[in-house]
Amino acid sequence: MNRSGKCHALLSTARMPNIPSVVSNVWLGIAVGMSMSQLDHRPLPWGIILSLSAAGTALYVAGNFFNDWMDRTWDASHRPERALPRGLFSPSLYLILTAVLAALGVLLAASANRECAAVAGLIVSNILVYTIWHKRSAWAVIPMGLCRALLPMLGFAATGMGSFQSPTIAAMALSLLCYIAGLSLSARHESMVHPPRWVSRVSRSLFGLTAALMFGVTYQLTQSVGFGVVGLIPYAVWLALGLTLHRKPVPRHVSSLLAGIPLVDAMALLPIALTLTSSATAWSSPFGLACFAVPPLAFLSALFLQRLAPAT
Repeated sequence: MNRSGKCHALLSTARMPNIPSVVSNVWLGIAVGMSMSQLDHRPLPWGIILSLSAAGTALYVAGNFFNDWMDRTWDASHRPERALPRGLFSPSLYLILTAVLAALGVLLAASANRECAAVAGLIVSNILVYTIWHKRSAWAVIPMGLCRALLPMLGFAATGMGSFQSPTIAAMALSLLCYIAGLSLSARHESMVHPPRWVSRVSRSLFGLTAALMFGVTYQLTQSVGFGVVGLIPYAVWLALGLTLHRKPVPRHVSSLLAGIPLVDAMALLPIALTLTSSATAWSSPFGLACFAVPPLAFLSALFLQRLAPAT
């Protein structure tokens, strides 16, 4: 792929390597909702899975185009390699793509049910808040994290289990919010010349809280401490690498942590898959196979796509 071409510039604006994690987050919500409503032995609702994965992707990409449109003046000085400072596209095109993708995301979510449409609307609202305020306040990490945290709620709402009242989905959403906040603080810490110690401590505490919350969700779903521990292993190993071997340079550090988002999902999905091993047909079940396979496939896809376009 020609790295100076428009195609690569668009893929970079879309943050293409992070799209697999969006699909994984949406599937997490659908899978947990199906498990809680005891629909895990029924055929997978492919129409809902595909439409909500597309909705989440459209909303995510819309946010990235809007972010680059809003930051075009700042990027001209600090990120001149991006498409708008290079004059590859007009700013108005990015704004049009933002509106079209955001509308498409809400419409695709509405095709599932009204609650999914409401969650999509909340994602759009947080995209607007984050994009407008992220250069003005460090607290903008909260709406940024909420954009990611609402993705499993989007999937969960499609299963008829509700999404705003469930403690389970709230814990999953909070887990992802903590991970994104920890990622942002860790990246900021690594980019400082003389970082204060509290930044590193808080970011690592947030990563630990991510695991604790997801472990609680896993135990509630499976009633198994052992399966919960197994689910923690991929996350813990990759996080350790991200905080040690992948600490420098900062873009590598951030890309490593972004690639690890599906492993947050795996802390719940892998134990759910393991609970099905008591059934002779567990591994021939599309639901069990999807729970087992989606997070590692999303993780590996993210690493591969980072070779084609930047994740941040």
